[in-house]
Amino acid sequence: MIKKILVAYDDGNQARKALDAAMEIAHDSGATIYLVSAYALPIVYQSTVSLEGIYPDNTAIMKFLQENSQEHLAKVLKEAAAKVSAANIPVHTEILEGSPGRAIVQYVEEQGVDLVAVGSHNRTAVNRFFMGSVSNYILQHVKGLVLIAKDT
Repeated sequence: MIKKILVAYDDGNQARKALDAAMEIAHDSGATIYLVSAYALPIVYQSTVSLEGIYPDNTAIMKFLQENSQEHLAKVLKEAAAKVSAANIPVHTEILEGSPGRAIVQYVEEQGVDLVAVGSHNRTAVNRFFMGSVSNYILQHVKGLVLIAKDT
């Protein structure tokens, strides 16, 4: 029986489709939805040159990126959670830091999630090679049910 559904959410079209499908399943099964977004901060190397208008050290850059990433994702998750709550479905939100695929799979395992719903970005093989695919990583590493929403 499905009691916990994780939706990997980034506010893209496919993520919205995954959320809609998860909401339908949750409505029918009485499940709780876990809305999760994940981000990875870039590696920033210390520069010996300070350019005007650019932060002079890694700490300031990383703090700026982290705060802005979290602020943006919190807004995105709040809007999605309001939609889920309006349908009288229990919802939890979480922002994870780290490689999105790995962070989501680890969260799934820790929370005992029964179903993962994620959108596919329909990248070409070349783009997947260079950029990776969160949905493919989740599909390959989650030990359970995975729903992948695609554009039609």
